Amino acid sequence: MQKLSSKDFDFVKEGYCIGCNCGCRYLAYIKNNSIVDITGHPSDKLGMGSFCTKGIALIQELPFSSFRLKAKKPMDIKSDTAIYVDRFTTDKELKRAFSFTEDVYSDMLYVENARTFEVEHIPNKQVILNISEPSFYDVMLARWIIDASQKGAKLFNLGVYHTNMSSKAKYNNILKPQAFLSYLESIEKSLEKGLSEDPFIDKFINASLKLGNALIIIQDTYIRFDKDYVFGFLEKLNKNYKIDYIITGNVTTWPVKPIEGLQRHNDIINLGDMFRFLPNDMLEEFSKKNVLSLSHMANMSVNLSKYYLPRKCFIEYNFTKKTAFLDISSDKILENKETYTLLDIIPQGDKNINFNIKSQKQEPIKDKTLLIFPSVVDDLGHYSRWLHEIEPHQYIYINPSLAKSIDILDDELLEIETSRGKAVFRVKISANLSDDAFLISNAYDEYQPFYEGVRPGTLAIDKDFVPVLRYRKL
Repeated sequence: MQKLSSKDFDFVKEGYCIGCNCGCRYLAYIKNNSIVDITGHPSDKLGMGSFCTKGIALIQELPFSSFRLKAKKPMDIKSDTAIYVDRFTTDKELKRAFSFTEDVYSDMLYVENARTFEVEHIPNKQVILNISEPSFYDVMLARWIIDASQKGAKLFNLGVYHTNMSSKAKYNNILKPQAFLSYLESIEKSLEKGLSEDPFIDKFINASLKLGNALIIIQDTYIRFDKDYVFGFLEKLNKNYKIDYIITGNVTTWPVKPIEGLQRHNDIINLGDMFRFLPNDMLEEFSKKNVLSLSHMANMSVNLSKYYLPRKCFIEYNFTKKTAFLDISSDKILENKETYTLLDIIPQGDKNINFNIKSQKQEPIKDKTLLIFPSVVDDLGHYSRWLHEIEPHQYIYINPSLAKSIDILDDELLEIETSRGKAVFRVKISANLSDDAFLISNAYDEYQPFYEGVRPGTLAIDKDFVPVLRYRKL
């Protein structure tokens, strides 16, 4: 292990990355309390020695960034204080939060059971229906899917736009967002009959019934169409046809509540950037509330909060984290005593965790839609010059046929309006998505240090597919 780096270092430490659900193991090479090099751990059965650019930047750049927040006096914590958590929140913090209050909120999707199959065995599957883009959240998942394909698995790729997996899949189908739920229904009915008039479905059910050993990988974005229906679909296929599933993306197995409920609270602890998801008409109201933000950077929530504290990066303390894929524990890599976790803010409570949160019904989408989708560069990435270079501008992606209908070209400006508000984006024309959908990244807010973006709360709240009322070229 000492020979895996050519840099000058004093010692090497092992850790786990929680930049996404994959929890890859890594080696950090330390000199003068700084990380001078980082590599994937060669004996990690999931990462297999690899380590993605996002993980490298989060671990090697985030702790030393000049944008790290400085401490400000915290607020007094009351017994009725609500808590907002994000995907970097560890299990120790979540357990403390739920012992303190039942009012724990998040933009993450609560899933009772994230998988019926262990991810390290994906390469052994013979049939895979992929309804996700792993590079958006769970980067190493892409490698496991490709490994299965290279071993001979029949890979089917389905979604509202083409993904990196599309180039690897043997069968591809791109859907209009409005047709997604009915398409799942067609798959279910076709499995019952053993045939389908749709070539994509027919090939999938024939392979699944003949070969068995099938798996569906689906991202949280698609589950948010109708959580109860999609879960029912996955469970029926698992029970009746032994088809396994893995849920990927911005999910948690803790019973968090949707972000809308935060409005009734006056005292809130915010881990992350919850203001990014609030609609325009709530911003002024929430800026007057007693909000304490724990954040790595001076993001939008920090700028609009009365109180804030610098948040520990996951390499700066010992943690346990249950991702959608696995449980991981890691010791701290670096010492930083001037940062905080939720454990430093709230006391241990005596409440029992309620795992009976019912999901909210979402109305079917009938109109043209705006697709808000996570970016390969998450919100922290835009505070890193390294990752920011990958995606410096925030674009809205549209199909060539839609671009032609409104006479718009690459890099021109387009105004989008939903029931929540309106925003202007720079256009990027792409044939990789449905001709009646708009695709944007939700990884920006209006307080980015390089290029300001449009936060998702301007156009939607806690949803991924939102009807577009109007759009026009500027």
